[in-house]
Amino acid sequence: MRGNGESSMLRCPFCDNPIEDPQEIMSRFGNTFSGGRCACGAVYVYDRSGHNMGDAYVDVLNLAYDGDLDNAWSKTPDEDYEILELTYNTRRHKFGRETGSRGRPSPSFLFVRLKK
Repeated sequence: MRGNGESSMLRCPFCDNPIEDPQEIMSRFGNTFSGGRCACGAVYVYDRSGHNMGDAYVDVLNLAYDGDLDNAWSKTPDEDYEILELTYNTRRHKFGRETGSRGRPSPSFLFVRLKK
């Protein structure tokens, strides 16, 4: 997902800092997913197919709460953490909110930032 120069880098939707390409991360349950962290504290998961957003939601909360899913499930979206689902346009190397052509799922990023 790299482009030429910083202008083509993906940026965190919470703080606008450039983010690294997703890395393969292994959960404590042994499954792997693509994701990463931003300097602002946000975490993100990349779902290449756009079909596994339920799994991505579990993975991003697992990442945000350092593997403590009991704690993560006790929290409330918008009260304890902010969550954003953004599609990824592979041609333009940009985030958006649109679905794929003819309503098909697009590659998606799921971002979470804990509220203080």
